[in-house]
Amino acid sequence: MNTWQTVQKSAYLSDFVELNKNLQQAVVKAVAELEQDPVTPRGDTIKKLKGYENVWRYRLGAFRLIYAVAPEVHLLRLLAVGPRSSIYQRFNYAGWDAPDAAVEFGPELVGQIDWEEKYLEWSRPQAAAQIKLELPRKLTPSLLTKWQIDPQYHPALMRCLYEDDLLSLPEDAVPPEVLGRVMDGLYPATAVQIASQPDHLLLDPEDLLRYADGTLTSFLLHLDEQQKPFVDWALTGPTLVKGGPGSGKSTVALYRIRTLVERALAETGEIPTILFTTYTKALINVSQSLLRQLLRDVLQLRSGDPLPKQIRVTTLHKTASWIARHSGRPFDIAGDDQKQAALAAARQYLFPRELGEKEKDEMSRLLVSLRDEYLLEEFEWVIEGQNCRTEADYLAASRVGRGRPFTRKTRTAVWRLYDSYRQELAGKGLLTWGQMTQLALDEVVNGGFGRRWQYVVVDEAQDLTPTAVRLCLELCEQPQGFFLTADANQSLYNRGFRWKQVHDSLQVRGRSRLLKRNYRSTREITLAAAQIMQAAPEQDETTIVQTTIHTGAPPIIYAAAGSEDQACWIAQNVFQAARELRLPLNAAVVLVSSSSVGEPLALALTEQGLPARFMSSSQFNLNDPMLKVTTLYAAKGLEFPIVVLGHVEAGRLPRETSATDSEEVTAFLQNQRHLFYVGCTRAMRYLFVTYDRQLPSPFLADLTDEFWLRP
Repeated sequence: MNTWQTVQKSAYLSDFVELNKNLQQAVVKAVAELEQDPVTPRGDTIKKLKGYENVWRYRLGAFRLIYAVAPEVHLLRLLAVGPRSSIYQRFNYAGWDAPDAAVEFGPELVGQIDWEEKYLEWSRPQAAAQIKLELPRKLTPSLLTKWQIDPQYHPALMRCLYEDDLLSLPEDAVPPEVLGRVMDGLYPATAVQIASQPDHLLLDPEDLLRYADGTLTSFLLHLDEQQKPFVDWALTGPTLVKGGPGSGKSTVALYRIRTLVERALAETGEIPTILFTTYTKALINVSQSLLRQLLRDVLQLRSGDPLPKQIRVTTLHKTASWIARHSGRPFDIAGDDQKQAALAAARQYLFPRELGEKEKDEMSRLLVSLRDEYLLEEFEWVIEGQNCRTEADYLAASRVGRGRPFTRKTRTAVWRLYDSYRQELAGKGLLTWGQMTQLALDEVVNGGFGRRWQYVVVDEAQDLTPTAVRLCLELCEQPQGFFLTADANQSLYNRGFRWKQVHDSLQVRGRSRLLKRNYRSTREITLAAAQIMQAAPEQDETTIVQTTIHTGAPPIIYAAAGSEDQACWIAQNVFQAARELRLPLNAAVVLVSSSSVGEPLALALTEQGLPARFMSSSQFNLNDPMLKVTTLYAAKGLEFPIVVLGHVEAGRLPRETSATDSEEVTAFLQNQRHLFYVGCTRAMRYLFVTYDRQLPSPFLADLTDEFWLRP
C-alpha cells in the first residue's frame, strides 16, 4: 500500500516513452519504491538534487529519475527521466551551483525569467522567412526508430530540415501524436518549462507501461487541497460548484462521480446510475476517457473496457433528442435560415405588406422596431428557455438581462408573433432546439419516458436555459442527487437566470461553493482578462477575482498597419510561441468574430508561411495539425496553450448592431464584452490581441499597460 500520492508532468511522460522497455520496467519499479518513501537518502541511489530544496534524483545506472516532493501533503511529483549526461543540464539555472543556492521547485520558478525583455524581443514584427531555424538534430531512421516512430512516417519527417517544416507537416503525412513525440525528443523540457506544466494523477505505476504501448491515452488532472473538499461535500444535494475559467470545475465533477460510485458500492454493493451531461460536444470524449481511468480500480475495468451501462456520459442536446424522439413525434431541428424564414413568414402573416401604415394595428407598431435577431433570442432564452407555454406564462416570465423593457402590450404582441412562428415551423416538421427540449421535458414529466438516474451531474451549466436545467433535474430520481458546475461570468447568469425559474425543489442557497483558483491560465493572463470585465455592470466579482498557480508572459496587444501586417505579426508570434513551448502548431488557435473575418485571415496566414485553416463550430477538429482559425463562439469551453484574438476592431468586436434603444444597446455591448473575455480566457500560456490601428475596438481602451504589453 503506497503512502505517497504520485503525480507526473507531461515532460516526464515524453521522457518515459523514449526509454527502452527494460528501463521502462526499472522506472516503474523505482516509482513503486518511491511511493513508500521518496525522502530518505539511500546510498548512491536516492539523493537530493543540488540547487533545490525539494528536488531529488533516483539513480538507474547511467540514467536519472528526477522528482520533487511535497512532504506536508505526501505528494510525489515525477518531473523527468533521462541520461545522466544531459538531464542535469535541464535543471540548471543561473547560480544553481552557488554554495547557498537552494530554490523551491514549483510554479514560482517560472517567475525568475525576465519575461518582458524576452517577450518584446521576439514580438517585434519581422518577416516570417527571417526566423527559420534548423532542427537541433537531423532526423534519421535510427533516431526515429529509437523514438518508436512508425517507419511509414519516416520519409516525411526526414525531409524536415527546419523547425517550420516540422511544425507545418499536414496531418495526413504525420499524425499529431507522432509529431508531438518528435518535438518532445528534439526539445526536452527544461526545469522552467516543466514547472509550468500541470500535475496529472498516476493511480498505478503500471499505467506508465500502458501509456507507452498506447493502451492508455491520457491522465486525469490532480486535485489540489482547495479542490478536494468539493468532491465529497454535500453529497445529498442539490449542490452547485461555480468558479471562473480554468478553476477545475469539470475535474471536480469527474472526481465527484468516483466518490458517488465508491460510496454506493460500499453501502449497497451496486453501481449507482449516473448521468453526466454537458453542453459541449468536444468535452464528451475527453470526459469518458478520464472517467474510465478514474473508475478503473473502483470497478475493476480492464484496458479498453467501456464505462458500465449505469453511467451515461453525453451532451444535453443528444439526451434531449433521444427523449423527444421517444415521444413518437417526427421532427427535424430547424437551422438558422429556417428560423429566419419562419419569423419572416410570421411577420407577414400578422401584418400583411399590402396594408398601409395607417391601417396597421397597434401590435404591428409595437413590433416594427424589434430586430429579427433580438426576437429570435427572446424566443430562445425567455419563451422557450423559461418553458412558457401560454401568453400568461410569458407575461409572468423574467426578462432580466434582456436590456430592453417590454410593456404588457409589447409582450402580448411578441407572444402572438411567436405563436405564428411556432406554427410556421411545425407545418414543416421543424422544431427549434428549445422546443425539442420542451418536448423532452413533457415526455419526462408526463411519464412517457420512465428512465431516471440516481445522480445527475451537469457540467458547464451556464450554457443551458432554465428549461434545459429543469429537464436534467427531472431526470434525477431525487433533487438530492443533482450536482451542477457553472461559471458565473458566462452566459447563463448574464441572461438573468434565477434558480427558482427551474423548479421549486432546486434550492442551492447554502449548497453552493466557489473555486477561486485558476489552473488553466497564467497569473498574467488571468489578471489581464479580468480587466476586460471591470467595466461590465453585472459581473460576478466572486469568479472574476481568482488566484493562480502559474506565472508567465504578460499578454500583448499589437496595433497593425493593415490586414497584411496583422497576418504577418500573428504568423511570426505563433511560430515563436510554439517554439518556446515546444509544441506543434495545433497548440494554437486564432479566434475571430465571424467567418467573414476568419476565412481571409486563414488564407493570409497561409501566405505568410503558416499553414492555417478556418473551421466553423461543426468542422472544428482539435487534432488538426494546422493552425486553427475559428469563431469565438466555436472555442467556448475549450483551452489552448497559445491564443490569438485577431481583428479586435470596431464593427467586428463589438460587431455592429441596428439596435437604437439605449438599454438594448447596453445589453448587446455587455454580451460582446463577455465574448471578448471568454476568448481571452481560453489561453493557457500565451495570449495575443491584434487589431488595425485605424479601427481599434472600444474595448481596448479599457486595457492598461499594467497588465498588457504594447510593442
